[in-house]
Amino acid sequence: MDSPLTHAQIIEKINAFLEKYQSDLSYCHGVDHVRRVTKLAVKIGTIEKADCQIIEVAALLHDVGLVPLGWSKHALGRDENDFQEFLGLYALPSADHGEVGALIAERFLERLGYPSAQKQHVKQIISEHNKGMEQTTLESRIVNDADKLELLGATWIARAFQRTSAFDIHLGIESVPERLLNSKEKLTDAFFHTEKAKTMAAERNKFLVSFNKQFQRELRLEI
Repeated sequence: MDSPLTHAQIIEKINAFLEKYQSDLSYCHGVDHVRRVTKLAVKIGTIEKADCQIIEVAALLHDVGLVPLGWSKHALGRDENDFQEFLGLYALPSADHGEVGALIAERFLERLGYPSAQKQHVKQIISEHNKGMEQTTLESRIVNDADKLELLGATWIARAFQRTSAFDIHLGIESVPERLLNSKEKLTDAFFHTEKAKTMAAERNKFLVSFNKQFQRELRLEI
């Protein structure tokens, strides 16, 4: 049975859900991140002639599995690995935020009367989004590409400093290159599925490399 809600109404419900439960995850995986990923995914999906309605729903919900972990960390200020282990072993069916997010999304979409076939596709996309290059549908590959684009360019630089400021306040900005920038320079087009994402990744990586070199030269007082 089709949902009594229009696609626009479903998106409105999802945004309200995210604002209620995910808006305080400021360490790179908050509502701002999922909305950027969604815009990227829909842009790429339009070019690839994919189902952009499925993409929009899945992309908005792709990181909702981080909510239980994030709440626990905020509440008690403990290391997130401790909570990932605890939640995965004892409280949730998995420690994988993609798997947990797929379950949360399924239950939420059921409450909206979202059609079963589309719900299963959304669930699949969310469960696969953090699995390297192992996506099984076009829409899943596009969401994966969009999410990984957030690991490059000026966007990732901003997220890296945001994360450090939010949760690693005992560390100075000098720690950011080694911890959060150097490894991202290795994200070449081989890590992306679609041609559009590969092109965007190349441009973003170019800026990331340039910034990182400049930043480290300044830290060494070379300029």
